[in-house]
Amino acid sequence: MHLQRARYLVAVAEHLSFTRAAAELFVAQSALSQQIKVLEREVGAELIDRRGPRIGLTPAGEVAVSEARYLLTVADRGLARIRAAALGSGGALDIALTRSWTGGVIGAALAEFRRRFPEVAVTERRGYSSYNAELAAAGEIDLAVVRGPVADERIRVRGCGAERLVVALPAGHPLADGGDGPALGAGPPIGRDRLRGEPVVFWERDNAPGMYDTIVSALWPDGTPRVVRREADDEMVLRAVADGVGVAPMPVGRATAFRVPGVVLRELDPPAVELTVGVATVDDNPNPALRAFLDILERDPALGAVR
Repeated sequence: MHLQRARYLVAVAEHLSFTRAAAELFVAQSALSQQIKVLEREVGAELIDRRGPRIGLTPAGEVAVSEARYLLTVADRGLARIRAAALGSGGALDIALTRSWTGGVIGAALAEFRRRFPEVAVTERRGYSSYNAELAAAGEIDLAVVRGPVADERIRVRGCGAERLVVALPAGHPLADGGDGPALGAGPPIGRDRLRGEPVVFWERDNAPGMYDTIVSALWPDGTPRVVRREADDEMVLRAVADGVGVAPMPVGRATAFRVPGVVLRELDPPAVELTVGVATVDDNPNPALRAFLDILERDPALGAVR
């Protein structure tokens, strides 16, 4: 798809008006309409539905707009990197980390990458797995750390770690067995059957659908949890647990990091529930800094092989 026609198509899609799109692009409306028709001939399909009182997108047009946005994002980022190289900069690496997993292999790989390539500017952001995966698929970042599994054919996810699931309980809960803080090993493991019918505090499924479904199928295979409250993040989940609202399944690293008073952590009866962590990328990303980072993840024996 020609870049200029991609910009024209996106503008028309955003305004659903040739007049307003032409004004934004500073081109004649007739020229804009002609270029969209040329694009439609190139792809062999009608992209704009012109039959109603207002124009709209056909099904093929919806796909074309999505692809055009991706193409423009990649092109703009590529141009920025070329300009940076011309100015003598060492390049850039944009990474989105998941809120619920820090350190580990990724943290070690980032430290090693910075040591080997100090001239590369590394930009980090944090977000939920679903948001991170969407950024990677759209070409807005180079690499996303996600909780798996992730069902998105636009990206490749390489496994880079796993973390076991534990249960957070209010300190006065019968299953807490007299525990007095967020330390593991102070009481017997909890059988999955003991959680049936318990009020549960959970985060929103949309944050990481694959991880959410893994937890539910592992702990409540015969039904669904009795969720009585949903919170935006893990810290708020734990604070709700401390207030006695309910119990909460949680990755062990996150559960032990906050150390919320009034919360007791318990292991689950074997077998352990392992929550996978992966790095998501698109295969056609040409950024050499990304390739160098993935090489560290995949080949450095101190970090372990990335799957």
